[in-house]
Amino acid sequence: MRMGATGVQYVTGTPPQTPVLRPLRQPLYDTEELTDGATGSVILFTDHKKFASGATKTECDTNLTQDGQLGYPLEFDLIGFLGEAERGIDSADHDDIYNKIVFKWFFGANVPWLRVPLTKIPEGIGKSGAGTTDMPVNGWPVVTNFFNFSSPDRKARRVSSTETFRCELLICAALSLTATRKFRVFMLGILYQQL
Repeated sequence: MRMGATGVQYVTGTPPQTPVLRPLRQPLYDTEELTDGATGSVILFTDHKKFASGATKTECDTNLTQDGQLGYPLEFDLIGFLGEAERGIDSADHDDIYNKIVFKWFFGANVPWLRVPLTKIPEGIGKSGAGTTDMPVNGWPVVTNFFNFSSPDRKARRVSSTETFRCELLICAALSLTATRKFRVFMLGILYQQL
């Protein structure tokens, strides 16, 4: 196409198509082991194959397929978090974990986007009602109970396929556990896969 008397030629073309995304209704989750006497930090979402101890993770421990990012062609709309101590844990170990750990969330740079005591990250589901008082649960045990991480205008935060992310459990005082305990973190939202 030729424009007026300027002599400048413009090339017009078809813009690239927007990819078609299929929403997969599943959270992302990862698990790490907490040991007696542990201090420092425990990092989740950075190794989908093994625990820090070197033991192999299974699909019961994580549903990640790549370390620290989603990988192409996936995207994720993050709306919140759940934290979950393994089932069957005694009250003393449960309380020790929740009272001594700070939950930190990073994505992109090394600046934490969220930093709160672990007691503010509910489990969201668990036993309740008569006869279940011996089962510790952090937060009201219903699926809709989670830490909301959406923006002030209630929009999910998009995590693209190449953005890095991780969760850090900062142990503020040495853990006093009767056994090694697994702790799982859920990223709640919608996982999208391009068709």
